[in-house]
Amino acid sequence: MASFFATYKGLDRRILILAGGRAVNTMAFSIVMPFLAMYLVEKRGASGAVYGLVYLVSGLCAAAGNAAAGEASDRFGRHRMMLAALLLRGANMVALGTAVLLDASIFVLGGLVVMNGILRSLFDPAAAAAVSELAPPERRAAAFGLQRIGINLGWALGPALGGALAAAHSYGLLFFASAGIMLAAAFLISRVPDLGGGGGHDPEDVGRLTLASLRAAVAKNRRFFIYLGLVFLGSVMTVQIFATLSVYSRTEVGLSQAEIGLLYTVNGVLVVLLQIPAVALIERGGPRRALTIGPAVYALAFLVVGASHSFGQLAFAIAVITAAEVIFAPALSDMAAHLGDPRHLGRAFGLFGLMQQFGLSMGPLVGGLLYDHLRTRPLLMWGTLSAGMAVLGLGYALFARRYLS
Repeated sequence: MASFFATYKGLDRRILILAGGRAVNTMAFSIVMPFLAMYLVEKRGASGAVYGLVYLVSGLCAAAGNAAAGEASDRFGRHRMMLAALLLRGANMVALGTAVLLDASIFVLGGLVVMNGILRSLFDPAAAAAVSELAPPERRAAAFGLQRIGINLGWALGPALGGALAAAHSYGLLFFASAGIMLAAAFLISRVPDLGGGGGHDPEDVGRLTLASLRAAVAKNRRFFIYLGLVFLGSVMTVQIFATLSVYSRTEVGLSQAEIGLLYTVNGVLVVLLQIPAVALIERGGPRRALTIGPAVYALAFLVVGASHSFGQLAFAIAVITAAEVIFAPALSDMAAHLGDPRHLGRAFGLFGLMQQFGLSMGPLVGGLLYDHLRTRPLLMWGTLSAGMAVLGLGYALFARRYLS
């Protein structure tokens, strides 16, 4: 506890409240969404490629939403964007629960999943821009690390609760609980004053992200857009811990829904425990070093997944993945704030979120295709993903040498 206060001492209290809001929001999301791929495959007979396609379309729409939301948060304010996202997403969860209870078509379910992705994209750029503006540059790793703790507290509670409730009650009912929790997150965010945006920027410039302005931005800040390309590749790889791992754990390793929920709880709890030493590592070595170490540890973790045949072995793999995550994720956001235009951090994080979402949308399709063709050869399946992570680490090392030295 003492080390926690020492690590985060001096940060604006609004950063802590935002982390609390993220914890509640993530818990609401993670009660239901990690089990959606299993529901589509087991209950509705969808293939890995079908659920991958649903997530692909959702991610592509969310990617565009991130860019628009970043611009809107510069113009209208961070606070308004976050509240709108939470309230509308709660309503969408009610619609999803109703669709599941009524056995709606996969087309209807897919459309609501797409809407969920769009609404989620309204929240993240505004929240990241607010954290960047509230924290001094030398403390951004700590500030984003605190956000990760909030997110993963939600992951520690949500999947375990969702897995236990899904075993005892209808899966569709869980979406209504999720909606209620999102309203609680909206209330918490509503208590945070003055989160920036909405008047501190040139009205002639904000909200005009056109093709011409994008070309000019690339020419002016080329290294930021090269960085975004690496962010895309990393997102394709890191998202495999969710849809692909949950389906693989269920069908090939034979874990129950409750056990899969516990795997994500292990991830959430370990993030809380490991994030403080990880922040110290990032602040000591800098985000550029963290961006090469993180993918190397992910590569090792994916090989461990491929060699796992039980809950205990997969829990150990999750622990290794978590070690990579707590190093990699805060450094990603820190570097985006460092490389982006400080006058338009909403725009910077909107573009950052756009590329992340492109990767997150492609990831389940990539994982689904690997699952369909290589699930009986797990070392080859997860070894392919491990090789992708190794390439990513090399890319970050070359980027740092060329643009950050």
